[in-house]
Amino acid sequence: MIRTRAYLLVPALLLAALTATAQRRLTSNTALQPELQAELALQNNDYLLVGVSALNVNGAGTTFSGGQLRLGYEHFWSEQWSGGATLRLLRQYGQGYGDFLGQPGNIVPGVFVRHSGKISSFNFGQRLGVEYGISTVDVLSIIERNNRASARLRLDVDRIFPLGETVALRPRVAYEAAAYLRFQRDENQVKERTIDFGVLRAEVGVRLSPHVDVTPWVASQTAYTVFVAQYDAQGRQVSGGRTNLVTPVVGLDARFTLFSGDAAQERRQLPTQH
Repeated sequence: MIRTRAYLLVPALLLAALTATAQRRLTSNTALQPELQAELALQNNDYLLVGVSALNVNGAGTTFSGGQLRLGYEHFWSEQWSGGATLRLLRQYGQGYGDFLGQPGNIVPGVFVRHSGKISSFNFGQRLGVEYGISTVDVLSIIERNNRASARLRLDVDRIFPLGETVALRPRVAYEAAAYLRFQRDENQVKERTIDFGVLRAEVGVRLSPHVDVTPWVASQTAYTVFVAQYDAQGRQVSGGRTNLVTPVVGLDARFTLFSGDAAQERRQLPTQH
């Protein structure tokens, strides 16, 4: 278990270190992202998930400019290992209103594998996934360039604090990095960053009953980009180049769990960030 964790953690730390060399940082308005989830609990901790979220990127008002339908299934092979498949359908104007702001694709199928461990009273998780974002809307006639495969690695730690027979708190911190899979690059293409997106998220899950839990959360999303450099008359770079686009996000996940048969007994509930 320790060896497996090290294999995943070391590459993540190396990739994160590479992003620290960015020269510019731009911060946008705070985005709002509520999500309503329905989870059908099956035997052996397996589950089916349906989630609907909305996104307000203006930082004010109640106008939501995008949204996402999330479908998922996860199967547990053991206490530590599980895997499954996901499908995300995005309603968006332009692109990039899903899990990562700015990520291409409005139809995003994916597969993933998860490893869970425990040290004392702390739960540690690692989730490695591969997705393919498909753009069905012709944006400036460059559909082919908007279809992108990406790999996602998430590391998280949490702890459960029981407050009664059914009520519990679950504070949790998670970091996820996503990188496009670049199998071949044209010589005239602009060189991209090693990591394309990163999300640092902190939350407190509130378990009200076996059927209902809510999770308020805050996150900092970063899109690691390379813009065309702009120079002044003296040849000094004034904009463009390696730039980090940072978006603060505030969210609230509300989940309703339905049980199939006696699956409620000794059910291990995952965080709402599946």
